[in-house]
Amino acid sequence: MICGAVAMAARRNRAMLRRASAALPNSAIEGRTDIPGDLLQRRVLGPLAMILAMQSVIAMASYAIPVVIPAAAAELGIAPRIAGTLMSVVYFTAMTGGLAAGGLVARFGAQRIFLGLLTLTALGIALIAAGQPLAALAGVVLIGAATGPMNPTGSHVLSRASPPEWQPFVFSVKQCGTPAGGVLAGLILPPLILLYGWRWVILVIPAAAATAFAFALVFGVGPRVTPQRAARLRLRPALAGAFGALRLVSADRALRGNALAGMAMASAQIATATYLVVYLWREIGLSPAAAGAVFSVVHGAGIAARIMLGAVAGRRITSRRLLVLLAAVTAGALVATALSGTDWPPVAFYALALFIGAAGNGWVGLLYSEIARLAPEGRAAAATAGAQFYMYGGIVAGPLLAGAIITAADSYAAGFLALALAALAASLLLARLRPEGGTSEKQRAG
Repeated sequence: MICGAVAMAARRNRAMLRRASAALPNSAIEGRTDIPGDLLQRRVLGPLAMILAMQSVIAMASYAIPVVIPAAAAELGIAPRIAGTLMSVVYFTAMTGGLAAGGLVARFGAQRIFLGLLTLTALGIALIAAGQPLAALAGVVLIGAATGPMNPTGSHVLSRASPPEWQPFVFSVKQCGTPAGGVLAGLILPPLILLYGWRWVILVIPAAAATAFAFALVFGVGPRVTPQRAARLRLRPALAGAFGALRLVSADRALRGNALAGMAMASAQIATATYLVVYLWREIGLSPAAAGAVFSVVHGAGIAARIMLGAVAGRRITSRRLLVLLAAVTAGALVATALSGTDWPPVAFYALALFIGAAGNGWVGLLYSEIARLAPEGRAAAATAGAQFYMYGGIVAGPLLAGAIITAADSYAAGFLALALAALAASLLLARLRPEGGTSEKQRAG
């Protein structure tokens, strides 16, 4: 039943993407001869739908950790609050492991990498389901190892398959897989855990991974590397590729600026997600259900914003200008959150959630698209891996720093103000970058 539902979801993904693309204006692609196919062609929709489904499964595995740990804590012999530490392990592993994505994609091809990531995801969840603390920790590490190369590999495929003018839209749709995984984990797992227990229910994820694995084998995920190319690339050390990804981003002003801005925005995004619900519940006095509903609005607004912003970015307004605006709006929304009080009506917090979700979560696909645009020809995966290292650094450090500020000041408002400063710094940094930048621009001009 589960596998059938996942298969049906994959087919729906393709139909949804066709309808979404058909609803968009065609003026940008009419009369163009320099774009690699129409947005509606299978070479775009096929990989996009497949990558969206696989990212949703992998993200669901990481989001399942804080959902399942409260129910599994007693059996694992750990405190429920350790869920936050385990998420840091996931993203630290992803931050370091993702650096090798460029070399791995060049050596094995995107399809083999994605199949490996799905395998790591299934094994990680199976180890957690074993119910032993050390096995669970190993499972968390495997999930982090699956998360790291996910975005660089997808960027490698879609930077080649998507029409340049629609690339921000394609990347924004791709990035909907991450919040979609969170929604799936939040909607499916908790009620089933109450009925069947956490050990059996968490195995939904390996079943979904196996189904996605089968679909990827049938439909493919991007071009496969030839045996000759793969043979030559076996001589390249993976470690050199990892450091090469960091050097690529650090040496280019535009790539470095976008990566640093992404680090600041990622820290604000994840830290806000970490402390918003407990702030609304314990400080403002909303019920747990109401605080959870506000949090759901943040995720829902983020998904909608990623699609809508991707549809206009690069066509009506540049991605860089949109990113400057989104970072500034995020800063303003976090300042408003810091100034909120118990006398505010509940509807005000739902309004804040719309702004926090749309701006604070809607930027990710645009930034990955901008990184891929600025990357040298054929090095989108390496550039994305290097930039992701910075962003995951923000994800790991953001909640820890915000928590330290909240503890030291004994004030959630101080924490939200610090996060607002991080978002404002990202906006100012992006605003100072030249509209045209990156090595790829020069190469394409030549």
